[in-house]
Amino acid sequence: MIKNRPLDHIGLAVTDVEADAAWYQRVLGFTVKGKFPSSDGHNVYFLTSKDGSVTYEMYQNDNLPADAIGKIDHISYVSNDIEADYRFCADAGYSISTDGIEGIPNFWEKGCRYFKIVSPTGEQIELCQVL
Repeated sequence: MIKNRPLDHIGLAVTDVEADAAWYQRVLGFTVKGKFPSSDGHNVYFLTSKDGSVTYEMYQNDNLPADAIGKIDHISYVSNDIEADYRFCADAGYSISTDGIEGIPNFWEKGCRYFKIVSPTGEQIELCQVL
């Protein structure tokens, strides 16, 4: 069951990650929770609000279509057992938009594993387990 999970982060695909990350810090008071290099040469930022209630994953996509600029890319929830969550979603017939369970080894101390499902109206919901 994947109900009632804590929010992990909200993913924002942006056209200038350095400018946006600086703006969120300067204007909204967010702080850097994590900063990681991506394979395309840009940084990926995890920015958190002062009270820790909201975290944004902000990454640069140089090929964003005009109608995607400024939109939320995905909403991520905590997984404590990514394999079990994936089996549950696959067995339930949910539309999975990733290539199975994917991983990012250089995020956080030991990496993370995640997958995304798609809501009936197209939002991507991610389940993410920090290792």
